[in-house]
Amino acid sequence: MEIKNTGIFFIGVIVLVLGSLIIVFDYPQIEFFENMDTESYHLMNVEKKDLHQRLVFEFSIGIVILASGVSLLIASLLKRFEKEIR
Repeated sequence: MEIKNTGIFFIGVIVLVLGSLIIVFDYPQIEFFENMDTESYHLMNVEKKDLHQRLVFEFSIGIVILASGVSLLIASLLKRFEKEIR
């Protein structure tokens, strides 16, 4: 089995790893803020609340990056199968 479109494949792997790292390192921090009592969360200063919102936004960007990495990998595999059929 030979990958004919290695450029897209390796870019897909790199993007997939980047998205996975963002998700793995942000998820525990988001869970820390979400598992707080509502009273404790309301007593936090504005800076920490903004940090929580930025983490949630960064986590959603990580999911998008992960999905684009998966789609690049699938695209490289589909192009490989198209070339083998012809």
